[in-house]
Amino acid sequence: MMKTLTVYFSYTAGNTKRIAEKVHKAVGGDIVRLEPVTPYPADYDATVKQGQEEVNRDYKPELKPLGVDVADYDRIIVGTPTWWYKMAPIVLSFLSNNDFTGKVIVPFMTNAGWPGSIIEDMTKLAERKGATVQHAHAFRFSSNEKHFDRMETSEKELEQWINSLK
Repeated sequence: MMKTLTVYFSYTAGNTKRIAEKVHKAVGGDIVRLEPVTPYPADYDATVKQGQEEVNRDYKPELKPLGVDVADYDRIIVGTPTWWYKMAPIVLSFLSNNDFTGKVIVPFMTNAGWPGSIIEDMTKLAERKGATVQHAHAFRFSSNEKHFDRMETSEKELEQWINSLK
């Protein structure tokens, strides 16, 4: 039995958080929300502007302590929302700043449109940091502003993916 850590970042609609919590409930282990030392602005538009600037320059914000030691886990499930077709800068920081030698990384992402290169980018970075990557998956949500929290990927597909992790 692999000791599992689920880490994720979620900002607005909480879609990535919802997936991470479902995974955690099904596979167990520990769960941690990634948080920057300097929080994003409360104003949505200001966060959008800052987030886009961060993505454009591959910025890696400093993270608050996780409260767990990544070295203690065999498998790390990593979730990110899509920010301008890339992983959120906070997730980029997490993947860049840890040694995953001998660990299994399971990347997943949420998007409300085109998924960009996130899964590929997460896979390459995790492998460069020593990990074996398995079961990567993208989950699509509505792009309608009134329904950002509506998942368009089927519940059956989500369940099958989660079952593949058990």
